[in-house]
Amino acid sequence: MIDYIVFFGLLAIGIIAFIIQSPVIEKVTTPRDDCESYIEIRLYDALIFNGYNVSTQVRCGSYRIDIALASYGLAIECDGKQWHSTPEQKAHDQRKNRYLRKNGWKVLRFTGRQINSQMPKVLAKIEREIK
Repeated sequence: MIDYIVFFGLLAIGIIAFIIQSPVIEKVTTPRDDCESYIEIRLYDALIFNGYNVSTQVRCGSYRIDIALASYGLAIECDGKQWHSTPEQKAHDQRKNRYLRKNGWKVLRFTGRQINSQMPKVLAKIEREIK
């Protein structure tokens, strides 16, 4: 009986030591995790699938670019109807476009409808812009 108590006691000590010594597993993040909407995720996935090196939420001054193909100097904005339909929001988008262009970016904007239902056309337009 004592043999069993010693055996399981040592086993428990070993398990506890293993748990204490184990490194904390950190979640690996990707630029996809920074996408702020479903349409950004859809376009990001399509671009990655087609072999592009994609960055998300890239800072340029006080603005953030939704999706950037930095090696081509291309800023892609994904305009959901909820966030880009009022006159104030449209004026903000135009100011952002001017600022990004002034700082060396080519800017493309796509609506959620285009991204959701016309992805081949969206990708073709991006391809034309980078060539």
